[in-house]
Amino acid sequence: MKYNQNDLEEITRIFIKLADKLLKDKKIDKYTYIEITKRKKEFLKYIESNKRFN
Repeated sequence: MKYNQNDLEEITRIFIKLADKLLKDKKIDKYTYIEITKRKKEFLKYIESNKRFN
């Protein structure tokens, strides 16, 4: 199944919100939260910079 860029961006945003909720509920520790969200936030930055050039 292929996803378009908007789908992947929305899934990434939902994933970050889930990680925020898990951290708030103390289901994961801060180190795990950082590891989970680091790549996701980099992906969103890449998409934003890519939108500016297209």
